[in-house]
Amino acid sequence: MTVREKIAQFVIHPVTIISVISISFALSVATSNIGTLFGFAIVLITLWALKWKWSFFGFQKNPFLPSLLKAVFYTLIIIVVNDFLFQPLVEYYYGFTDLSSFEGLKGNLFNYLIFILFIWVVAAFGEEFLYRGYMTKRLAIIFGDNRKAWLIAIIVSSIVFGFAHTYQGTSGVISTFFVALIFGAIFYKNKQNLWIGVLTHGFYDMFGITLIFLDKESVITNWALENIFFFLSS
Repeated sequence: MTVREKIAQFVIHPVTIISVISISFALSVATSNIGTLFGFAIVLITLWALKWKWSFFGFQKNPFLPSLLKAVFYTLIIIVVNDFLFQPLVEYYYGFTDLSSFEGLKGNLFNYLIFILFIWVVAAFGEEFLYRGYMTKRLAIIFGDNRKAWLIAIIVSSIVFGFAHTYQGTSGVISTFFVALIFGAIFYKNKQNLWIGVLTHGFYDMFGITLIFLDKESVITNWALENIFFFLSS
């Protein structure tokens, strides 16, 4: 057995996978983004050890147009369910999501375009690769690869994902956890096509970043509180 094969055997062992997720969670709670960076390193090592077997994470060749249309549909659902309904309630009770880290994007076209590239590479592709393709899928298989196992895996990975956004404050963590649950459900429905999750994640993040660029990041919450949850703000 070669060194590469030994590493592969080690990194795909259930104990290793659970340990990686636990460490990533602990680092996220303590330092936010460090947990995600640690996870990125592990999944890249795993991908290399498995000789670039992308299907291990749910990446397979699928027709592009149907995947794109599904992603657009899912993105619209997330915007309605989270941005217009769930997040306004969360922000009413816990305050606005802390988006101070993105202040440099407001009105700055250059920073906005650079960040769009960052979103697609790191957030859309990278986070779906790690949190759904690795954490969710591997945990589901470890727990039995049935509906209950996937539900548990989605919840666990979503908690880790939520705490990876502690820099956004309490509301950010809760809302991100909720959105991650939806991302997990999307992956459950499309287990062999993680690209749908990547596209959905990218479109949704672009929507949010565009609002920040336009200095309109609070407009949906304010509108929802005034027109949907008016009884809370009265």
